[in-house]
Amino acid sequence: MRGRFDILARVAQRQHGRVARRQLLAAGIGAKQIDRWVRAGLLRPVHAGVYAVGHAAPSTHADYMAAVLAFRHGTVVSHRAAAHLLGLVRGMPPRPEVTVPATAGVARPRIVIHRVGMLPVLDTAAVENIPVATVPRILLDLAPATPLTALTRMCHEAWVRHDCGPDGIEACMARNPRKPGATKLRAALGSDATLSALEDRFVALLRAGGLPLPRTNIDHLGDKVDCHWPEQQLTVELVTYRYHATRRAFESDVARRRRSSHVAYTYGDVVERGAATIADLRRRLLVQPDCAPS
Repeated sequence: MRGRFDILARVAQRQHGRVARRQLLAAGIGAKQIDRWVRAGLLRPVHAGVYAVGHAAPSTHADYMAAVLAFRHGTVVSHRAAAHLLGLVRGMPPRPEVTVPATAGVARPRIVIHRVGMLPVLDTAAVENIPVATVPRILLDLAPATPLTALTRMCHEAWVRHDCGPDGIEACMARNPRKPGATKLRAALGSDATLSALEDRFVALLRAGGLPLPRTNIDHLGDKVDCHWPEQQLTVELVTYRYHATRRAFESDVARRRRSSHVAYTYGDVVERGAATIADLRRRLLVQPDCAPS
């Protein structure tokens, strides 16, 4: 009996406390033993043929793992659920959403299902042992129903969090030429959009100061940059406080970088010292004689 518990524990540990009946059968645990564990409350049904082991606490990872286990091999967490899992969107976790092979079985309550004839191996990955669609595939799946501004923000998060740039996304679109949304996704990759409240306030400050507006959140020389004026070859980063121990250290570091070739402004520069920031930018931008306010 102890050996069976050990098998159960090992499988559950890898899968956030969730197991599939077929996995236990394949490991040599008989159907009658599984049924006894269910009656005893050691296994609690989550979906048909999928169980929570013991009194494992609920979690988003466990919910998404259980949704994958509810179907056969080749199933991955996808769409909004995968975007949440990989940090491309914020907010409350969406309900489990999976992409499954066309013949993967019947629908399951509480799971959003997308059936495909074939999901390329290069479009699959894993996050903490949970099979999941890759970042480029998530963006392509969500592109048709996602507003351009939101899609642009997701592309930015993909770059920052996962180093996923245009080349990887283009390769995914080439593997899936019949999927809709490619045109919008390319537009999002090249779109100028503000992605934070600080960026919104910075653009508003530029307008109020009569300065030319930059391109925002674009790919420049292999990097994703916040603000770029192509004609003046000026790049500005709007940096945040979170990675510095104190505000004094943070402001000092930004001031040091601004004295070098790296131009950076903080919340304080934009909101509290806007006039000085405009004066500094006017000096930097007006060195080109053809620069004119937009």
